[in-house]
Amino acid sequence: MSLHLADLESAEAPTAVDWSVLAEPRVESVAQAVARSFARDYGLTLEYDDALQEAFLVAAERAPTVRQILAQHGAGLLHRWLSQRLRDRWLTEAKHRTRHTSYEAACEAGRRERV
Repeated sequence: MSLHLADLESAEAPTAVDWSVLAEPRVESVAQAVARSFARDYGLTLEYDDALQEAFLVAAERAPTVRQILAQHGAGLLHRWLSQRLRDRWLTEAKHRTRHTSYEAACEAGRRERV
């Protein structure tokens, strides 16, 4: 049997947040590993604690999918799945941030216009 992560996408729509999934030791350890990886890869813009909180939130929002992945395929696939969800969420947020002008940039642009 071949498994594709896309097969899980149809049942992945967030339902009620279920924080009890975080009590599973494998979920916590995978979330920590994913957060460490993100903090290492994106350390200038994303800290470990923030990445860990995001990973916990993704897991809690999609607890049935997390439990299904663990039961049927183990922690390795959960790591891959959680990394993809976190990357999607983080990159979307980063794209939105790049469209905003910082306060300092706006002040500098205003000073240039006055001169």
